[in-house]
Amino acid sequence: MTDDQLDQRVRDAVLAESLDTTPLERSIRERIRRPLWPRRAVAIAAGIAIIIAGGLAYRAFFHPEAPPLSIAAARDHRREIVNGEPRRWLTKLSDIQSLAEKQGVPGSAIAALETTGYRLQRARLCFLKRQIFLHLVYTKGGEEFSVYLRPRGSDSPFDGEVREASVELENVAYFQTGRMTAVFVDERSRAQAAVFARAGARVL
Repeated sequence: MTDDQLDQRVRDAVLAESLDTTPLERSIRERIRRPLWPRRAVAIAAGIAIIIAGGLAYRAFFHPEAPPLSIAAARDHRREIVNGEPRRWLTKLSDIQSLAEKQGVPGSAIAALETTGYRLQRARLCFLKRQIFLHLVYTKGGEEFSVYLRPRGSDSPFDGEVREASVELENVAYFQTGRMTAVFVDERSRAQAAVFARAGARVL
């Protein structure tokens, strides 16, 4: 038998064998199917990341972070008004106006705030970020508002616009006039703190 004839017989024998390709097909199909879950997981993770990034961008744009001075005022309001930590307060208007004048806050500003429909209850001095502020407490509709006033300084972080922010459980509104720096705080309604602050900005 020649070499060519031998090659032909071997080729015929190989081609005559029936091969079971089922295991191979099953393996290929499983490999094709398998990447779908990782792809879905990546897509879900990307979607969540977009939502989080969008939420942070919305908060930064519409609810900017409060300046440190406003944060200090909100925390002081929480301690002294909401939690009622014991403090010595002045309640007589003439005493409050005298204290205000000594700190460079016009006594007329105290009365001017009452023309906005809010009623003065008490006052004292307090420190916010190493600065002395006159802390006034006004009421309206059973709600207490803290107003912090001090003469305008060159280092004030505020401008003439009434700005709003949320600090923990408190709502703050703050601004600066030609002669004064002011922070208004309320723990119930952000809108109410801003309403009082805008009314205050018109009369201070």
